[in-house]
Amino acid sequence: MPGYERAELTAELKVIPSSEAENPPREQVEAAKRAASDSGIASEAGPEVTALAGGRREVLEASLRVIEAALDAGARAVEVRVEAEGEAERFGAG
Repeated sequence: MPGYERAELTAELKVIPSSEAENPPREQVEAAKRAASDSGIASEAGPEVTALAGGRREVLEASLRVIEAALDAGARAVEVRVEAEGEAERFGAG
């Protein structure tokens, strides 16, 4: 298995709510937090920020589900920061 497949990732996702959406801003953030919680790899990092940590594939797949949930609930945007840790040659380390 290539090193980048074994690399642990962390992702921080910040929901930017829309005051013009059908759902109120709090529900937009909560939708993202529910999706993150369902992944089993989430932890809260702040009022509108969720952190995910785990294997590369599971973090990337969970991130997509969080983004979709937030946008489906009416969020204006989701800011994403992903960092590779450990063995991550594809990401420029090594």
